[in-house]
Amino acid sequence: MRRRPLLLGLVALLGSILVAGAAVPAGAGAKPPKVPGPIQAPAGQKVVLDVVGKGVQIYACDPTTLAWTLREPAAVLYGRRDRPVGIHFIGPTFESFDGSKVVGALVASEPSPHGSIPWLLLKAVSNAGDGVLSQVDSIQRLETRGGVAPSAPCDPAGDATVAVPYRARYVFYAG
Repeated sequence: MRRRPLLLGLVALLGSILVAGAAVPAGAGAKPPKVPGPIQAPAGQKVVLDVVGKGVQIYACDPTTLAWTLREPAAVLYGRRDRPVGIHFIGPTFESFDGSKVVGALVASEPSPHGSIPWLLLKAVSNAGDGVLSQVDSIQRLETRGGVAPSAPCDPAGDATVAVPYRARYVFYAG
């Protein structure tokens, strides 16, 4: 797929603009984070990966409403020692560099306490490969910073898309 190299190039370029943050330890058996009830992972599921995503939320101009609507995320996922371990893109899809991937669907959303994009609980709707993401059942997006669509109306004649930098913690669970 030709979009992945472009996606990684865009994210690498924009990564230097983002607010720096320490990587969250990755690994199986980590303790689940404390989060509001609606976005808690289902009982019995265990943390299999805990990473930081740094990238952009890409918004497109809706010509009917003149408002910005989410088109797709584009982010690199970082594990221990700020080492890239995967990517996050449209779907929402998460792909590990071990060849496994998971596509999620929204279950619940909570406003961010920082005025950034919301915290989410996603359920896996498809998995592929044999690596860490192949058995994932749930995904949380937490501790978000940035990524909010511009509040000003867009002009479809001149504003096709806008990329807004963001950072988030992603916690992956398997049951």
